Amino acid sequence: MKLKKFAFLLALSAIWSLQSCDNNDDESPNVPVELQNALSSKYPNVTNVKWESKAGYYVADFYDQYEISAWFTQDGIWKMTETDIPLSALPQEIQASFENSEYYLTWKVDDVDKLERDGFEIIYVIEVEKQNQEVDLHYSANGTLIKSIVDTDNDEDEYLPVQLTEAIKNFIYKNYSNALIMEVDIENDRNDKYYGYTEVDIIHNRIHKEILFDSNGNWYSTSWEVHKNELPETVRNVIEKQYKEYNLDDAEYIEKANDTKYYRIDLELGETDLTVNIDSDGNVIP
Repeated sequence: MKLKKFAFLLALSAIWSLQSCDNNDDESPNVPVELQNALSSKYPNVTNVKWESKAGYYVADFYDQYEISAWFTQDGIWKMTETDIPLSALPQEIQASFENSEYYLTWKVDDVDKLERDGFEIIYVIEVEKQNQEVDLHYSANGTLIKSIVDTDNDEDEYLPVQLTEAIKNFIYKNYSNALIMEVDIENDRNDKYYGYTEVDIIHNRIHKEILFDSNGNWYSTSWEVHKNELPETVRNVIEKQYKEYNLDDAEYIEKANDTKYYRIDLELGETDLTVNIDSDGNVIP
């Protein structure tokens, strides 16, 4: 009787072992065939793929020279690929830009990502840290710093692109021909006066510009940084005469849908910061 019982347990153990082997061979048993085909179509030579679910997307993790994560919708549409690359693999223009930044000598590089996203230009993100501070620096391929944002560590889907409406895309391409769309953000802080607004970062004529649309998708403003030597003489004269004790920190040109156009000048004097708006005629405006 004991022998029969032992034989039964041995057989049961063998069956369980075979089932376990089958499960291990099928690394993604719950991933639809359409998704696996979509991955194979975009990355035909990858093997040893591990699938996971994040923020409602299927994410394929694999290694192809570098660690790569490819994001797909549930119906197999590719949305984003995030590649973890070394600092040395960055385009030379970005390396030069980073080396000239305030973060190069005093901050530690924690991670570097290359982001390819559906409908957007490629961007590179350098994650830097100093003590308890973490900042993500977003660069275009030509070395332009698109934005720097504080890293909150809540980054499960922070790189996923926000899809633009056709109306917004049409406005951009009509008014900024050959523009390269780099980033899109929607303000989600209800305490911010621009709550619900959409900010689109573009490269237009090799200049980084920020375009703002209101919650209804209507154009609100466009702005871009200007150097001191690019300011009109009328504007420089106002600064030199009325604010000569201040140092010029930053300047940007702003044009709004209400047809107002002016330069926003950030000035500093010791611990004091001052912002003034000056139009091209030299008038200081509210």
